[in-house]
Amino acid sequence: MDLKYFFEFKCKYLPGFLYGEIFKRNTPQKKYLFITHLVTKGWILDAKAKRRSSNCPLESKVYYTDNYKNIPDAEGYFFLHQKYFARILRYNPHIRYRKCIVMFTHPNWNKYYSARHIAYTLRFAHKIICLNQAVANELISLGTDKEKIEIYHMASNPDMFQPRERTGDGSIGFCMGYYERKNPNLVIEIVKGMPDKKFILLGRDWNKYEHFNDLLAMKNFTYYEDLPYEQFAALYHQMDVFVSTSFLEGGPVPLLESMLCNVVPVCSRTGFCPDIIEDGINGYLFNAKDPASHVIDLIRKAFDININVRDKVEMHSWEKYGNRIGGLFNSIID
Repeated sequence: MDLKYFFEFKCKYLPGFLYGEIFKRNTPQKKYLFITHLVTKGWILDAKAKRRSSNCPLESKVYYTDNYKNIPDAEGYFFLHQKYFARILRYNPHIRYRKCIVMFTHPNWNKYYSARHIAYTLRFAHKIICLNQAVANELISLGTDKEKIEIYHMASNPDMFQPRERTGDGSIGFCMGYYERKNPNLVIEIVKGMPDKKFILLGRDWNKYEHFNDLLAMKNFTYYEDLPYEQFAALYHQMDVFVSTSFLEGGPVPLLESMLCNVVPVCSRTGFCPDIIEDGINGYLFNAKDPASHVIDLIRKAFDININVRDKVEMHSWEKYGNRIGGLFNSIID
């Protein structure tokens, strides 16, 4: 069995580990790099990287890569996704001898990155940040050292996302790129089922959805493609209700952003939604496979919630998050 996994993925890391001793005693830059892919520039993951770096009390910057090779030798690294860490660990021998924190967004196993494969690479991380307890439990079941795991429910900017008074006739909003795991068919069913309400979708790549033209044809629906992150707050201020339909999430971060704007959430039970939403009090939860009619009933009920939902999420600020990351790096002993 071990031989099978050796040829499946372990052998890919062997050359780097053999050459790693050469780099072990090198003196790295006194910097911390927050690593994300070049393709994320201008999108949410890029914004997350910038906000973590700018709020970290250590000297740091965002580093973009498109081939995962020739990563500068630095004192520490924060990887915005577990797959970035796996690829960079393979091609950069010095990485395993530096301080490494990996953000594990959500399980997304495939033939290239199986559960065993990612669990193996995480052995070489010093700390692993999970966005919710469910993901942490899954990693522990795969053999990940629970002492390495920290649960952070992500963060947002309370100053950027200011609260507003809900009007009762505001829009219903979605904020997500197009992926099958986002449950796009439920999105279109909800929009079709509520012709009396206005809908907003902030996203990207929805032109890949086979029913995208049907969505665009609906008079109560407006799509905003690939907007700069700085414009998100203005769109949240048009909403009274925020909806997340996903089958699988690590977050979603737009839940925090919209709640900071005092928008009532109606979300599927995934990611940190069950940790933040008190069902029936500051929003509603549903199962992603529930019929659209049930979700529509919850959305209509959400218009009747009259509390300030911002209160629940104000503590999730980037400043506090950045300080926690700085503390994590400082706690790692070489």
